[in-house]
Amino acid sequence: MPAHLINRKERRARDARRGRLGESRYNLLVRELARVIRMAFEAGDTGSLFGLEGPLRAGIRSDLCRQGWGWLTADLCARDLLDDAFRVVRAVRPTWDQGQPEWTIEAGTLIERTRCARRGCGRKLPEGHYKFCSRLCASSHQKSIEYLREASDQRALDIAVQRL
Repeated sequence: MPAHLINRKERRARDARRGRLGESRYNLLVRELARVIRMAFEAGDTGSLFGLEGPLRAGIRSDLCRQGWGWLTADLCARDLLDDAFRVVRAVRPTWDQGQPEWTIEAGTLIERTRCARRGCGRKLPEGHYKFCSRLCASSHQKSIEYLREASDQRALDIAVQRL
């Protein structure tokens, strides 16, 4: 199916979810969410404007489910509400790379590791090794990172959730 038809179909589904809430209620919720997000960030309660995204999405989804909405529809509506609230506060979502712990490490800063950094391994690092215990672990870690980077947003989210 061509991309413009998929986008049109997604837009119609989003508009239907918004319509179910009612335009004025939807807009009021977006403004209120934006106010809460901005207030928490300015007070230093969150490290970024996205700091409350998880709890807010879960709370909205929960309330909608209690009102009789199906889980998936409630989750998508909560996502739409938060996306619009983030637009109101002009939040710019970081790239995937920027969200990784390594991104915040300044050039020249060393992390002293004693265990292999590959998920699931955790063996002690042999002498002369600083991040991975073997070439196999380093290669495996690199392949998993490449796989995540090449995955679609939804697939990457599915992979991350499976690893929890």
